[in-house]
Amino acid sequence: MAPDLPSPSGGIKVIYNFVAHLVALGYDARVWHGTPGFRYADWDSPAPVDTGRTVTAAPGDLLVMPETGGGKWSFLNPAVPHVMLCQGMDFVFMDAEFTRDVPGAYPGWPQAVATIGISDAIVTFLERACVPGFPIHAVPVEIESYFVPLEKERRIALMPRRRREDLLGAVQLVRRSGGLRRPDGDWEIVLIDGMTQAQVAQELGRSAIFLFGAEREGIGLPGAEAMAAGCYVVGFTGDGAKEYLTPDVASVILDSDVVGMCDATLAAMAAFETDRAAWQGRVDLGRARVLEKHSSTAVRAALEATFAQLDAPGSPARLAAPATVQHYMAHGPRGGRAGAAYVQARKLARRSLDRFTTHEQAV
Repeated sequence: MAPDLPSPSGGIKVIYNFVAHLVALGYDARVWHGTPGFRYADWDSPAPVDTGRTVTAAPGDLLVMPETGGGKWSFLNPAVPHVMLCQGMDFVFMDAEFTRDVPGAYPGWPQAVATIGISDAIVTFLERACVPGFPIHAVPVEIESYFVPLEKERRIALMPRRRREDLLGAVQLVRRSGGLRRPDGDWEIVLIDGMTQAQVAQELGRSAIFLFGAEREGIGLPGAEAMAAGCYVVGFTGDGAKEYLTPDVASVILDSDVVGMCDATLAAMAAFETDRAAWQGRVDLGRARVLEKHSSTAVRAALEATFAQLDAPGSPARLAAPATVQHYMAHGPRGGRAGAAYVQARKLARRSLDRFTTHEQAV
């Protein structure tokens, strides 16, 4: 199951990528969207897609469910076994409260029988969040093969949407230091935003340095892609990126330390210009690290091992009987005027409830 987002997020692309690999392994795997006829018109993927508010599942089928929303959607298909796909720790307890326990061997999902984590940090988190002995599988995400080094230029790339304030502060400190100006050619700040994946790869391939604004990451894929493209990465781990963003290959910045990011950026610029061999050695080591774990071959091998267990005869993940399975969209917004009215009504109801709750707390 995949949410019907208006554009394919990183998490959606991971789902499509996993399904494409499973098909290549011989499974009849599908991405399932809830809106009839749903497609991403400007994004190609070889993964087959089914659409509709419900599907009829047969004995032996497996349902893989994203963790988004915490236990919010666990009511949808209570009698169907679920394999949970966890791409972010923040989502697992999204609907939890401080004052009550969350039930389930997997938090909030009593019908969950196994889970898949996409990074070391997520797997470690799941080992704490799930009851002892709950099946946890590790499958890495793939870095596309077009992230490759090109001829490096005096370019510092960044994605301005995550941790904008921290990145902005660090860049302005670099600017005010005068460090961007050189007699033989200035350094350029490049904003990666609103680009296709191919354009992102092109920019990272040309850039010498990538400023990584990681925050609450499951894996922090942009940092890994920048390493694959031969960038020297200066940034935060956001927790999830700590498996590849280490001091031997990058400049790891303490949380919100904009002065530290400025200083590390200036040092990386100086190394690029005056000690290129040492700079290149760290870059090459980081690139080799992420490619070894996040290649197409590595992803497919992990999926093959995982689904050999999940799809084995007698596996609790396999449906024992036919079932009509509901998508999120069976309870989501409708289309047209009715849908707009439904959304507006939900907003008004939410505001009324918020006002009531605030009043009650004040009383």
